[in-house]
Amino acid sequence: MATATMAPMGVPTATASGFLALLEESDIALRQHALKKLLGCVDTLWHEVAEALPSLEALAEDTELPLEMRQIAAAVASRVFFHLEEPTQALRLALEAGEAHFDLDRTTPYVERLIKAALDFYIQARKEDEEGASTNEAAAGAELNTDQLKDLVYRMLENCCVTGNYGHALGIALESRETDKVRDILASAKSKGDDALTKTLRYALDTLPTVTLKSFRLEAIAVMTEFLAGQFENGKRAASVDLVHAQQLLGNAAPVSKVFESLFKGSEEDMLLCYQLIFDLVDSGDQAFVKRVADGLKDSLGEEATDEIKARWDQANRVLTGGFSSELSLSFLHKNSQSDRLIMDNLKKALEQRGSSRNSVLHNAAVMTHAYLYAGTTNDSFLRDHLDWMKKASNWSKFSATASLGVIHAGHTTEAMNLLQPYLPASVESNEADGGAPANVSPQGGYAEGGSLFALGIIHGSHAGSSAEKRKETSDFIRNHLRVSHANEVISHGAALGV
Repeated sequence: MATATMAPMGVPTATASGFLALLEESDIALRQHALKKLLGCVDTLWHEVAEALPSLEALAEDTELPLEMRQIAAAVASRVFFHLEEPTQALRLALEAGEAHFDLDRTTPYVERLIKAALDFYIQARKEDEEGASTNEAAAGAELNTDQLKDLVYRMLENCCVTGNYGHALGIALESRETDKVRDILASAKSKGDDALTKTLRYALDTLPTVTLKSFRLEAIAVMTEFLAGQFENGKRAASVDLVHAQQLLGNAAPVSKVFESLFKGSEEDMLLCYQLIFDLVDSGDQAFVKRVADGLKDSLGEEATDEIKARWDQANRVLTGGFSSELSLSFLHKNSQSDRLIMDNLKKALEQRGSSRNSVLHNAAVMTHAYLYAGTTNDSFLRDHLDWMKKASNWSKFSATASLGVIHAGHTTEAMNLLQPYLPASVESNEADGGAPANVSPQGGYAEGGSLFALGIIHGSHAGSSAEKRKETSDFIRNHLRVSHANEVISHGAALGV
């Protein structure tokens, strides 16, 4: 039978029927010879070999046969299932075939497809372990060996590290939520040089937002900060950018203060980098974190700091809590405003020609248009020139018109109280120590007063870099009116929005 299917050297086998027939022989040597031949031609004659799948699987599972023979049978059956587009079964048998018949270094469609299937099953299995659920029915039905699958994935990670594909390896580790592997990959990148580690860390930080599980994301960030801190301590100042960002994600203010302190005591270039990091930190909007960093930095510098360090601290503190960032933003918007006043003049004229009434929706829309047109520029000259026109608003329209001043002067914290003084409610005291009903708050009107409290909140809350001291003073002011103005729903409403 065997000689009937043998082909001359270099001539492809025309049929696999002879080798398939040998599988029924009792002689183990003949069957092993047939399996080796089938392994060589299965990719072209898989449609014939598919008829013997039950026999091939039986040979792969027969523990009385030699291990090498069982592995060859599993390898042949795996390739048949691959061609039948059943990657789950193909993967199961490929794992049984062992490393000798499943070379990860080969870039054949067979290997690439099974690698993809292996990663999908492993990542899903890891997520199920973390979440305590089981939804991967395909993997369960195929009875994949978890240990073999894990070994295969770890081999892939090692191959990626050997070839320098740290991004691929890190992506797999992050997807499968393997904190230890993230550390191993970064350690491997570090052994290849500082540039390799820097690129890998940059890729990791860029990829982190795709990690949905918060607990693992924080664990991964903690691992990355270890390597970033090592780079920074070894003199790589550029690592401070990612280090500060990572520590902020972890909510660790003390290490950020230490980084700033180190840069404070460095060269002029280090100080400039520190200022940029401080601006970036303030722009992130986490005011509570910024306050903790400022307090920690002040404590770490101490009273024994040199005059130069103290001068640097004063400048840095002005950015952190003094509102300097907000001042710069306000100055830029004011100087670069391209708003055309003619638009508002024409709009006002058009409304007057229509004979809009005091309560006109169009009038209120025009006031809102003006607020958006001049938002953040502090340019309210149009309203000041047409105060009578603005006063046509009544009731809640007056509330909105007054609040629109907060949009125009957003971030202008230094003059906020003076700007809104004509509209702010009079100071009142509570009759009761615990914040009872006030003695002199009228339940009527209060639309301009309520709108001014809302405007005050907009001015101080519109920019993360505004003065912390001013924010606290304004917050206390608005909260006081919120406590004592329960008799007037409009003022209470404006105070609540301002807070």
